[in-house]
Amino acid sequence: METSTVKQLVRSHDASDMRIVIKSFGLPAITAASALAGTALACLVFIITSCLDLALFAGMLVSLIPIAYAYRVVALYDSEVEARAPEFFYDLSEQVGASGSIVKALKRVSRHEYGAISDEVSRMLSEVEDEGYDIAFALRSMALRAKNGYIDRSVSIMVEALTTSSNLESILKVIAAEGRLAQSLKKERKAGISSSIFVIYFTAVIFLAVTMLCLTSFMHLSSEMRLASGADDVITRDAVMPYYVLSVSVALCTGLTIGEMRDARIYGGAMDAALLLLLTFLAYELVIFPGYNMLGAFGI
Repeated sequence: METSTVKQLVRSHDASDMRIVIKSFGLPAITAASALAGTALACLVFIITSCLDLALFAGMLVSLIPIAYAYRVVALYDSEVEARAPEFFYDLSEQVGASGSIVKALKRVSRHEYGAISDEVSRMLSEVEDEGYDIAFALRSMALRAKNGYIDRSVSIMVEALTTSSNLESILKVIAAEGRLAQSLKKERKAGISSSIFVIYFTAVIFLAVTMLCLTSFMHLSSEMRLASGADDVITRDAVMPYYVLSVSVALCTGLTIGEMRDARIYGGAMDAALLLLLTFLAYELVIFPGYNMLGAFGI
């Protein structure tokens, strides 16, 4: 076996283990733990540096990154399952029609490759043949391990069909068709809202740019007025801090809104919120807090 193949298998195994851990805890629990860790870090940074802006940035970034990573691991797995599972159920229906036995059909389709659920198919077959479990129990066990909405619905229908219907082949075809339709609608939905997401990003950037323009111009004008009146030129970070908090709040809410629109889950916007938060932090640290006069740069 080539070295690259071995590395791919190791990475796949590590990703599978991480997914199992994440799904066992659940995204709400991971979100709560990340928020606590971020709050603790923010307090520590503020105690050490006395910089509220740095503390707020560090705390929120540490809170968002684990959520974004956890969601991505789960979302990639769910996406692959929902893309390949309909193919599995359709092949299973064909084999059930040919053999008349779901166990024989499962044995035949286990030789095929179905991406993320191939291991689950092999495990189901092992539970039925080697451990003596009935097929309904093996299906429920697979659903518990996968923790995927489409798999849960499909397994519920299959288990009911095993006890109340003799036409399992047709039911499996309906399950496969439902999965394919859901995938098609999901792709259309994402394509339809991509322009809206771009507009939201663009609006957030424009808001930040206008804020930078107004604040730097105001700071420069205020400084000139103080010098003209003979007062000390005292423009501190504290004077701008309320606007910084507002901008950070806008970045966070915008990112989470993008996640809700694109993925129908607020967790999907954690990475978007982190990117907008980083952009906001850099804008304030490099332009606003130093007090660069943006209008002056254009000769105004």
